[in-house]
Amino acid sequence: MYFKRLELVGFKSFCDKTVLNFEPGITAVVGPNGCGKSNIFDSIRWVLGEQSAKSLRGSEMLDVIFNGTDQKEPLSMAEVSLALDNTSRFFNVDNPEVLITRRLFRSGESEYMLNKATVRLKDILDLLLGTGIGAESYSIIAQGKIDLVLSSRPEDRRVVFDEASGISKYKAQKRETTRKLEETEQNLLRVNDIVTEVKRQIGSLERQANKARRYKEIFEELKLKEINLASLDRRSLRAEKGVILKQLTDLGKEESVLAELIVQQEEKIANRQSELKSFEEAMMSARSQILNLENSLVRNNEHINFNQESINELIQNSQVLEGQIGQAQAKLIQDEEKLQQVRSEYASLKQNIEAKQASLVEKEEQINKLSLSIKNSLELIAECKKVILDLEAEISNTNNRIGEFNSKHQVYLARKKRLEIEKAKVYEDKAITEEALKKVTQELEKTKAQVAQFQKKIYDLKFHLVQEGLDLDQINSEIVRLGNEKLTLVSHKEFLEELKTKYDDIGESSNAVIFLDKLPKESLTGLVVKIQNQLPLSQEDRQHLETAAFKISGEAKPIELDTRKIDEKIAKLQENLDELKHKMALRQESIAELTKASAGLEVELRNYEIALANKETNYASIAEQFNKIKEEEDVIVMELADVAREISAIQQNLTSVQNQLADLNSQERERQDTIVAQEDLISSNGKLREEVLVFITQTKTEIEALHRRFSSDAETLKILDQTYAQDKASLENIQRQVSDSKERQEVLQKEILECQNANQQAQVLIEEKKVSLADIETKYNEVSSGTVGVVKKIEADRKQLDQIKNRLHDLEMQDKELDYRYSTIKERMSSAYKVDLDLLTEPNNELELGALTAQISELKRKLDSCGTVNLVAIEEYDELKKRYDFLIQQQTDLAGAKESLHQAILKINRTTRQMFMETFEKVKVEFKSYFRLLFNGGDAQLYLLDESDPLESGIEIICRPPGKKLQNVLLLSGGEKTMSAIALIFAIFKVKPSPFCILDEIDAALDEANVDRFSRVLQEFAKTSQFIVITHNKKTIVSANIMYGITMEQSGVSKIVSVKLSQNKEKELQNQKKNQESPAAVV
Repeated sequence: MYFKRLELVGFKSFCDKTVLNFEPGITAVVGPNGCGKSNIFDSIRWVLGEQSAKSLRGSEMLDVIFNGTDQKEPLSMAEVSLALDNTSRFFNVDNPEVLITRRLFRSGESEYMLNKATVRLKDILDLLLGTGIGAESYSIIAQGKIDLVLSSRPEDRRVVFDEASGISKYKAQKRETTRKLEETEQNLLRVNDIVTEVKRQIGSLERQANKARRYKEIFEELKLKEINLASLDRRSLRAEKGVILKQLTDLGKEESVLAELIVQQEEKIANRQSELKSFEEAMMSARSQILNLENSLVRNNEHINFNQESINELIQNSQVLEGQIGQAQAKLIQDEEKLQQVRSEYASLKQNIEAKQASLVEKEEQINKLSLSIKNSLELIAECKKVILDLEAEISNTNNRIGEFNSKHQVYLARKKRLEIEKAKVYEDKAITEEALKKVTQELEKTKAQVAQFQKKIYDLKFHLVQEGLDLDQINSEIVRLGNEKLTLVSHKEFLEELKTKYDDIGESSNAVIFLDKLPKESLTGLVVKIQNQLPLSQEDRQHLETAAFKISGEAKPIELDTRKIDEKIAKLQENLDELKHKMALRQESIAELTKASAGLEVELRNYEIALANKETNYASIAEQFNKIKEEEDVIVMELADVAREISAIQQNLTSVQNQLADLNSQERERQDTIVAQEDLISSNGKLREEVLVFITQTKTEIEALHRRFSSDAETLKILDQTYAQDKASLENIQRQVSDSKERQEVLQKEILECQNANQQAQVLIEEKKVSLADIETKYNEVSSGTVGVVKKIEADRKQLDQIKNRLHDLEMQDKELDYRYSTIKERMSSAYKVDLDLLTEPNNELELGALTAQISELKRKLDSCGTVNLVAIEEYDELKKRYDFLIQQQTDLAGAKESLHQAILKINRTTRQMFMETFEKVKVEFKSYFRLLFNGGDAQLYLLDESDPLESGIEIICRPPGKKLQNVLLLSGGEKTMSAIALIFAIFKVKPSPFCILDEIDAALDEANVDRFSRVLQEFAKTSQFIVITHNKKTIVSANIMYGITMEQSGVSKIVSVKLSQNKEKELQNQKKNQESPAAVV
């Protein structure tokens, strides 16, 4: 597992989307102060769940959002995504990559996502728990915080060890389990209280339920009686209703016949009235038509008179307009003659001007061509002169380059000879060192095998020791169990012997009963002494004996008074106990021997480990020397290859430059010839241009004079055109007026004829309408006189119909009263008993109304005597009983859960104690080893302040740099504290490797020698873990595989520049360091 990718958007100074791709090994992040290097570190801690804004160097969490600059607006969101490689299934997730994302908005809202799915912060922390990854993990060392690993309180230091030993998640589980245990205990207390209260309520509710059941029994009987009574009432009401319905039917038939007769007579009257109404409408229509026709005659006569007057006026106007038409036609002919004369002169001038202008354009085009030719020639001459100057400079430079190449060729030949001598010497040193390295490797492997052999022996002994301890615990438990069983049998035997003694002294049955009553109840629980068959007891005494036994436990079981079987069991148990005690003694002896042997082997193991550490130091020194020689060899070989390439390149370049020189001289000669030819062309074109300019001036003067005459004629022509158009329009207007007058006369004459025809037709229609009106009036009078007799007959029939309706109303009221009585009974049965009266069966003929009424009265009296009854008590009792049974089950479950949680906490304590102690002991050894390696000697120790409670004990650190006494780590210098802290971090990494580590300028306080040792150890750990180092130190940068440069091209905005360092590049940087040359600047 390793970091694959880090994506930042809007986080602190990274306003634009920035992507950093990581690979296994060491990645260096460099750049000047204030460029935003540590923001990379802060972003990783933030995405892993850091909740403290102060730890991220801010006053509040919103400070991590990009706040804008002079050129860029503030952003509304910060987002960081961290991609982790999961191809090895390091995380329990079915994805080859785990992507953790955190977002924060300016509104204060935040989001956490896992593989682009929204999750809780707790889900991410649970995923990372126990992996060595986290915002506060030992694998993330912030700037200036390296010595806090040592300078903090001993109780706080154990956080690092808890994470390294992997017990952090178990501690979290323990806290969660303890919380659940407390909740379970509280729930159990509440359940106990509720059970007590429910038990108290259930008795009272049971009595109420019994009373309610009795009440319901009486109520059901009453219901049955009243239903029978309602059935009898229903039968009586139905009989009465049948009689009334028959009377209603008969009267209804009479009513229908009479009503039908009245309707027929009313229809007859309606028909006559309709006929009268149509006569009235016809008379009104005829009178209206006569009046309209008379009005039409008057309007037509008036229109005829008006049109005749208009025709006379139009005839007079036409005569005047015809005289004006002759005058206008004569004037229009004069205008046409003048206009023709001016147009002829205007066309002649226009042709002359166009000919002069065409000639002028032709000459001007010739002038432009000549000017352009002269200009092009001048430009070409200038360009050629400039090219000649450039060529002369380039020829000079080329001659200089030829000299430089010759000098450089001699230098590289000398360097090649020197490198070949150095190569021979390096080959000789390499062979000597390689032989020494093989010898040390063989000794080291041999010592490692001896250490591994002793570790296996110690492991086997400890495993055997644990097994013996478990067997010893099992034997001890068995001894306790058999001892308790023996004590029980002895107590039982003593009780029987005492009972037997008392039995011998009993003379009467009453004494036996008294004796049993005086015995402790615990001795008689579940027992009835079978002395009925051995004592002369009366029936009354036997009952007393049984009563005494049942008072104790409610159950009787037989027991024998013979103690011989018990003695046999006790003897057998004692024999088993002696055998187990003998086995226990053997196990204790074996444990002592194994403990002693294990201590001896551990002493020998420590001696071998010291020897192994010394040999590893020797091996590291020789290996380092061999690596340096091999690096020198690689550098020399690489330089020889570079020199050969340079010599070949110089020879090729020399030939190429000489060819370029010949080509440059040829180009210069060509440019000189071009200049001479262009100067001759400029001279000839200049003379021709002067001649054309004189001709252009004369032509322009002539064109101006023609233009003045042309403008005068154009103005005259314009005025004549306007006059002609006005006269022509006036003539056309007069002609149009004459035509309109004639058309108007014809229209008016036509309207006069139409009005005269209409008057003749209207007069005929008036006479016809008057005859028709007299005929309609005669018919109207005849129909009106026949309607009076029919109206009188209708009035008589209506009086008879009203009498029948009154009788029907009385019968309907009686029917409604029966219906009301029936609905009252039906409603009472429905509301009281939820019974539909319509669905009841017919009652038994044997039922008597009087007896039924008396029974109902008696049942109602019984219900009243019950008093207040809680009918809901039955359901409440059933529900409360179910709840009581459920609570009892809950009580049992909670008690079981409480015990399970207790056991879980005990198991967590055992597991975490074992894991912590194993890790702590290994870290002690590794811390001492890395301390010596980084300090070139000295000693360091770790120990617990309270060994009886290792899970809560503080951890003390004692260090002794070379040449000093053992002292507390707080008394060390700044550099010594940093190196001690680095040794502790590397020791933890050795025991519990973390997939990655982030170091923020932890080498700032180290000198060059310490940086060298730090870099070597860092490179060793980089083989198994991924390191991201923020640094300014050049030596640390050299050890990196990938380098990211952080810069601020724009103030307040960080930018990334990445460089992947190849092996050759690393070696070149190392070589430059050795020769004390300035390293390449990284931006």
